[in-house]
Amino acid sequence: MFFFSQSPNQSPSGGPQRDSDAKLLATGFRYMALTFEFVGLLAIFGFVGLKVDEKYDFEPWGLLTGLFVGLALGLTTMVKQLEKFNR
Repeated sequence: MFFFSQSPNQSPSGGPQRDSDAKLLATGFRYMALTFEFVGLLAIFGFVGLKVDEKYDFEPWGLLTGLFVGLALGLTTMVKQLEKFNR
């Protein structure tokens, strides 16, 4: 398994290469979580809008409103989190 093999620049005890790899991996997971949160907000509000369309026969306005609300909340959350990450 290549994940557990040592790279040529890494000492047996870990060292700076291992620390930088761990930080890079942690940063990647933060951005991935942020992406899932954004997509989740779009999906949830889109679904709610779709159900409003079905119940009140608003087609397509409920879905569009739900998607725009999800987009606005997702972008707001993303900007706040990115500012927090980049401090």
